[in-house]
Amino acid sequence: MRYPGRIAIFSLLFLTSLVNADHGSYPYANQFRYWYPQSGTIFEQIKNDHCFDKYFTYLSRNQSIVNIDIIGGGDKYSVLTQPVIDCILNHTSDYIKNGMTSAQVLLGIMPTALALLGPSTVEMSMLANVARRPLLALTLSAESPSVYFSRAFEYSEPHKILALHKLRMRQWRPPNLSSELLISGAEYAIAVGALANIAVINWQLGVGTICAFWTDGIFAPTLWACLGIIVHILGTVVLRMRLCGWRGRGEAPGAFIKEFSPDNTRPPPSRATRIWEWIQGIPTRLSGIAKTEFIPSAAERFDMRIKEFVESKLFLFSAWALSMFTIFHVIFGTLLFASTTFIGTLDALVIIGRYTASAAACRIVLMYELPGLQDSDLSDGMQGKRGDLVTVRTHVTAPI
Repeated sequence: MRYPGRIAIFSLLFLTSLVNADHGSYPYANQFRYWYPQSGTIFEQIKNDHCFDKYFTYLSRNQSIVNIDIIGGGDKYSVLTQPVIDCILNHTSDYIKNGMTSAQVLLGIMPTALALLGPSTVEMSMLANVARRPLLALTLSAESPSVYFSRAFEYSEPHKILALHKLRMRQWRPPNLSSELLISGAEYAIAVGALANIAVINWQLGVGTICAFWTDGIFAPTLWACLGIIVHILGTVVLRMRLCGWRGRGEAPGAFIKEFSPDNTRPPPSRATRIWEWIQGIPTRLSGIAKTEFIPSAAERFDMRIKEFVESKLFLFSAWALSMFTIFHVIFGTLLFASTTFIGTLDALVIIGRYTASAAACRIVLMYELPGLQDSDLSDGMQGKRGDLVTVRTHVTAPI
């Protein structure tokens, strides 16, 4: 796919509209209705006994009848929520507040812990670009919101991920279509279940808690999760500048070998020509992805070809920018969850456990797919032993 960056642009536009809609006159007042169970009944009783007038004003969504409490930390975005929050906290015991503080500490370290468990952008990109399973990669990236990060400005070499370890136990490879579809169905069942778990958690956090720096918004956890998806999409685009993969049965198509051959000295096409060729190739790419999307990487009937490109300045800049974006994403998640109020320690432990379960499910599926790539025939069109990674470093500019 030569212009996958458009997907990232559309995703950013969607998130921008989501943020604008949340900061505008949101027609539904979903906050202060649902609480987490540890102290929820106490918060509900305090709201009804001491803060119902302020809560009723919040339900009206009429900002003109409320004066902004600047001294109390209010602004034009929190003009309706800040009085309710202050009222409930003023009538809450210090014992419960201490528990809320402990929960904030636990939730604050959660994004970093999940990043250590979650997939890296290179691993997810290999699943999309090389294994040719972009739908599965997108689903897995959504169920593991926090992205693994290494040292800034470092980028993992793709061939190191696919290098065959001689002492590694070879995994079972499905020999026929029925076993392939069975395994693929199990992968998607795990992925969709974990994704549903993440969606429910994010919604419950949005309506059941208050984010201290975004008190009028209920989509902050969802926004963090969506930003994680964008990180993986950008990682796929960056890896596409570094290599090109083909997966199928039999020999790689001649166009694949010719286009990325070191002997290919044809002049690069103009931008308009490349855009038109990209549009013309959409049906072919979709057809190719449809043939591999529901076939596990370890399938015996499928082989693989990989072409690596010499690093370009654009690739290096993009990889460095991606590493910084990944770190900022984890920092944003830490800020978001450490600012969560009206939640107890036990509630936080349950949330961390559910996030961890989804991230672990993503890791299990990914760790089945990546060794499957290692056990496939990986070559550049030359003859190679099964499991050997043979690539050609060309000076051809990678089409993106």
